[in-house]
Amino acid sequence: MSTTVQEQLEQSVGALMTLSDSELELELGRRLTQSVEEATLRPTGGASVDRATLQDLPPFVRTVAQRFLDRFNRQMYSLICDQNDPDNAKLRFAASEGIEKLGYVLSGALVVTFGWMPGIASVIAVIIVKRIAKSGYGAFCETWKEKL
Repeated sequence: MSTTVQEQLEQSVGALMTLSDSELELELGRRLTQSVEEATLRPTGGASVDRATLQDLPPFVRTVAQRFLDRFNRQMYSLICDQNDPDNAKLRFAASEGIEKLGYVLSGALVVTFGWMPGIASVIAVIIVKRIAKSGYGAFCETWKEKL
């Protein structure tokens, strides 16, 4: 049975929500340094994450993840925090329905907006929603804007 990209994103977000911030950064670096075929979600097992493997990755993998996040920082801020962005209202509504729901919607928005592979978008979405969960949506955006 074939699954849709949205179903794959939901499975991936659910699996990634249990990882720490450090593990998420390593997972992002791992997915960015793999081949395109390996970095996309696969319906059979593509959403699982092996924590032990993450800990054995070389330091450059984390550096790749950090550079990727820095490169898209302003664009992601606009999507998530700028109320003039057309997708912002959808994200804020999803946040009101729960942090995991926000992860699903945000991962889809990252695929559509930036053209990222679902495997990359789901990790970034979970990194962001976990930060939002810690501080609240408004406070998160205020802090993010100060860092730009």
